[in-house]
Amino acid sequence: MPSLRGGRFYAFRLPLLLIAALLFLFGLGLGGWHYYSTRVALTSAERIQQRLYENLQDLDSYYARFKTTLPGEAEETSYLVELWKSGRGLYRMEMTRTTGEGQAEVQVIVFDGSEAYIYNHEQGQFYPVDELESSRLPYLVLEDYWLTIAQSPQVNLVAEKNSRGRTYYLLEVIPDKPRRDRVRELAWLEAKSLLPVRIEVYDLNDSLTQVTTFEMLQLNPVLEATLFQV
Repeated sequence: MPSLRGGRFYAFRLPLLLIAALLFLFGLGLGGWHYYSTRVALTSAERIQQRLYENLQDLDSYYARFKTTLPGEAEETSYLVELWKSGRGLYRMEMTRTTGEGQAEVQVIVFDGSEAYIYNHEQGQFYPVDELESSRLPYLVLEDYWLTIAQSPQVNLVAEKNSRGRTYYLLEVIPDKPRRDRVRELAWLEAKSLLPVRIEVYDLNDSLTQVTTFEMLQLNPVLEATLFQV
């Protein structure tokens, strides 16, 4: 058992070490404080990225409902999306496009693991999606949102905010491969689960080009096989 004298020594030594560290930072001037605060923020952001990687490894199936709005267009366009993913890598997306003129019919797309199919309402059956049409589909799977953050070379933890008894992280994300219309993102994540709540995308002029808000997320649910039949 440690002696009382030894306990007093370490109790006295810790404040001295702390004071020495603070004096060192003070000696560096404001730059020292900036370095200290930046390292703490980056370390927190790195921990979030690591947790996202771990969550992705545990992700088997999910159901997501979210809304994506494109405010940069002359007439604001929104996409209401429901997305299912099975444990076998199958996807089903139901998307409704809305504009100032009203609401379009629902687009249904199924990915069978190798090819995507789109439902033709007039014919009443699915048809393969060609490469050009596939490239124009304005949706991302849930993994893409997470990977954008987890694989980003630069993620900054901007703030932690509390709302209605929950804590949220606000992250600034520089994509791994930025484009003119997607230079940076602001992402709100629920702190405990790291599920996305809101994602904003900004272009080269720092103009807001896309807003995605998540209404519902269910992780690893049991999904019926009929959802993915074409």
